[in-house]
Amino acid sequence: MKLQLALDFIELAPALKIAEEVKDYVDILEAGTPLIKAVGLESVRSLKQQFPSHIIDADMKTADVGDLEASMAITAGANIVHVLGITPLETLKEAVLEANKHEDVKISVDICGIIELLGEEGLRTRLAEIEKLGAHYIEVHTTISQQRQGGDPFSDIAKVAEMTSLPLSVAGGITPETVEKLRGIKNLEIVIVGGGITKAADPKEAAKKIKETLNSF
Repeated sequence: MKLQLALDFIELAPALKIAEEVKDYVDILEAGTPLIKAVGLESVRSLKQQFPSHIIDADMKTADVGDLEASMAITAGANIVHVLGITPLETLKEAVLEANKHEDVKISVDICGIIELLGEEGLRTRLAEIEKLGAHYIEVHTTISQQRQGGDPFSDIAKVAEMTSLPLSVAGGITPETVEKLRGIKNLEIVIVGGGITKAADPKEAAKKIKETLNSF
């Protein structure tokens, strides 16, 4: 079980600083969408340069020109690129085909908002389409906006795990105190934590606790 750190900063220096602090306990370092929008793909390049042994994730939230955006992120050093699951299937297909040109690159499909828009049966259909296209991960993502309204990832992850055989990642409001709720979820391979580490009083200790819990799964 891999631990991914979401660096949802708007400045590069503090993102790199906290990544350095917790690097021994995380497997994947993510240039979060706010960071990419604020400073560009320099964030991905900097993470790759400073942490060459880590998997680097670019949360592009791609909605169009999947091949171009995937290629841009990959060139910058990304090993995982995020595409929105609600986007046209052609965009997803383009991104997957681009990723498959490289041995160490995978596409993660963020399904945030799909249940709200299409319902559970619509999600089931879309997951089958995503799987057929050859995507590598499904991300069950409770957005910050949803968390502000009381949403959490734990209500959806088990449900999604029953709908697809693809490997899963999960994100949204996970902390050292709540990560235990993910125990036993089939197909779960990556746990993504942002504020649960970056906003903790002791980020290194928070990352250590989460990683120790995941190692016990």
